[in-house]
Amino acid sequence: MSSDSYLPSFNDLRPATPDDLPRIATVAAAGFYYSPTFQFQRPRFANFPEDTVSSYWRSYQSDLRDPATVLLVAEDVWDEHEKQRVYQALGASPIYAAGPSLKCKVVVGVCSINLKPDSWRIGQFPCGIHVEVPEPPAAYNTLERDFSVKAFKLYVEATAPAKNTYLAGKMKLSTLAVHPAYWGRGHATRLVNWCVQLADLDGIPVAVSAAPMGARVAAKAGFEEQSVVQIKRSAVHDTSQQDDSSTTDASVWVAVRAPSRSPSDESTTRSESPVAGLD
Repeated sequence: MSSDSYLPSFNDLRPATPDDLPRIATVAAAGFYYSPTFQFQRPRFANFPEDTVSSYWRSYQSDLRDPATVLLVAEDVWDEHEKQRVYQALGASPIYAAGPSLKCKVVVGVCSINLKPDSWRIGQFPCGIHVEVPEPPAAYNTLERDFSVKAFKLYVEATAPAKNTYLAGKMKLSTLAVHPAYWGRGHATRLVNWCVQLADLDGIPVAVSAAPMGARVAAKAGFEEQSVVQIKRSAVHDTSQQDDSSTTDASVWVAVRAPSRSPSDESTTRSESPVAGLD
């Protein structure tokens, strides 16, 4: 029997490919912008949008190469006015990947799933460590000028106890982003439902650490709150970033969904959430 027989139906979703990376990185930057975690960790996003996109490019490039990670995308017909729905610096950036033509379908949502460490599914999905994947533009590849090392360190330290307690050893919905021009069309819901359906097929729990907006989508899919971690921006004193004007605090919702014996909800309930989880 084909391994596809042991997978949930993809319907309007599909596994990501290396050619998707430029668009995935753009969608991630556009969607994650609305997460307090994004603005907490990337206080200079408005100054360096190319660094932000390149950072997501490298992150999802790593996911594509990881046999223990499932990377899914949702597509929709390209909206030529979509840049009007993203923050100004990103929309004006030359690294922004738009649609090639009217009426074509483009990636509008992305979801990464970390398989359980001992999962029999590891290596079952496309791509892998030996796959050729495109690199971000060399000029911005490793700069990360948008990023606050001190804020990230504080975030990791604050969330580590809850993540170690509730996420360790479990399948995890790791990231979820939808381009804001395509919110309200059910893309986030379909991506989350595919994840929980996969967990249900294997009879295992699935965990998530979510930003507040994404927590609502996850809760509708059956995730139950285990902990909420609050991180105060005032605790970050990064004198190396004189133009850091962000005062955004971060809140992380840690939750677990138990396996269900009944079919997971495959509804396309409309969702306005750009993010369900991000480390």
